[in-house]
Amino acid sequence: MIRFDGKAMLVTGGTAGIGLATARLALELGARVAVAGRDPARGRGAAAGLGDGALFIEADVAREEDVRRMVAGVLERFGRLDVLVNNAGLIRRRPVLEEEPEGWDHLMATNLRGVFLCCRYALPALIASRGAIVNVSSRLAFASAAGRTPAYDASKAGVAALTRSLAVRYGPDGVRCNAVCPGFVPTDLNRDSWEAWTPEHRAQVIQTYPLRRLGTPEDAARAILFLASDAASWISGAALLVDGGLSAA
Repeated sequence: MIRFDGKAMLVTGGTAGIGLATARLALELGARVAVAGRDPARGRGAAAGLGDGALFIEADVAREEDVRRMVAGVLERFGRLDVLVNNAGLIRRRPVLEEEPEGWDHLMATNLRGVFLCCRYALPALIASRGAIVNVSSRLAFASAAGRTPAYDASKAGVAALTRSLAVRYGPDGVRCNAVCPGFVPTDLNRDSWEAWTPEHRAQVIQTYPLRRLGTPEDAARAILFLASDAASWISGAALLVDGGLSAA
């Protein structure tokens, strides 16, 4: 059985969706968990709902000083850091000819630079604990959806590449780094798309998945926590597709 007794975990973007599901399950498995997010009201509510063992830290992963303070807050509260889950992210749906450079940079600052910053400041503690990093990428890192989300796709491909680089460089220090690459999981991040689709279009999308259903935050959370656990102790540098078989179709 997977357990995280005595371990401390930091989940960015942990106040909703996949991040919140990951935090909730990690607590059930014995971890102490810090969830980070930009919205203090949502964050306090999430931490209260998670109960004892949960800590909320207000932080924007695109801001270096926020990341530095976030990691310091985890170490001050828990005294250690064993697992970093880089889940914070944004999405933009603009083809290249409609994308503005400022919008591209804004997304990259969170989705890719934010992952770099979190790893940069968490790595000393993770080396000390021989811990694990799990980055949330996307199946769109490998197969774009008709070119409608180029900034998002590129950022998530960058996350997958950064994952491999970290695994190679810090494996000798005992740190594992893997990525989870979900398919479409209805969350606050993509609710606008889901709600804009007609029932017929939703049914068509679901039929493209061999398992004939979309993912849930819990589906992704279980994959994240497997890769973070000792059950995956010889897995590093992997990009695990969690997409109901869509990439195999």
